[in-house]
Amino acid sequence: MSDRILPIEESRKTIALIVQDRIRDAILSGLLPPGSRIDQNQLASDLNVSLVPVREALKKLEGEGFIHIVPRRGAFITKTSLEDMEDLYFTRSLLEGQTAYHAAEKLTDEAIEHMESLMREMDAALAVDDKNRFMRANRDFHFTIYNAVGSHYLSNMINGLWDLALRYRYRYMLLQNQASVLRQEHEVILKACHARDARALRDAVVDHMQQTLVGVREYLEGQGKEKKGKK
Repeated sequence: MSDRILPIEESRKTIALIVQDRIRDAILSGLLPPGSRIDQNQLASDLNVSLVPVREALKKLEGEGFIHIVPRRGAFITKTSLEDMEDLYFTRSLLEGQTAYHAAEKLTDEAIEHMESLMREMDAALAVDDKNRFMRANRDFHFTIYNAVGSHYLSNMINGLWDLALRYRYRYMLLQNQASVLRQEHEVILKACHARDARALRDAVVDHMQQTLVGVREYLEGQGKEKKGKK
């Protein structure tokens, strides 16, 4: 991993959006650790942009929960905690579980075929340990279900919670021997989609999130014990 955020090249995206993506990626990878203060001038220099898109990006990231801005002190990376994670996943379970329930009967054959292709994409990504590729396909897999409901508000709410959960999901992807478990969980979800079984789909989606929650909780608790042992 580089110790600097890479500068921005030409793109069709606005500069502020690219800056936002780069900072978010740096937070998720640990390059910008939780609790650290952001040096906005250094960040602008690293990204080869002015301060304006950096400040705009930080405001957007604050809305996503990755940053908190303290007046007269600056911008800080939001700290993560078990309490925050459990609250977030409790909220996601309620919202995504019920959305999946209402999506079941609305899933088209084309949507399910797309999910099958995304399963193959996830398998290929896990086979070469490409976590970013897996997470993109995984997101598309789940949102194919949620978007089937046809609710703009639900999709936006779930999207925002997914962005927040990336902080924890990325840690889960660092755990070893998760490929077979992840595949089994997605197969259960896909089976419920094929059957258009609303209850089974809701339960499969919620169980999938609970497994991630348990895995990350154990990971974070293990890190805490390691730190105490070194003192």
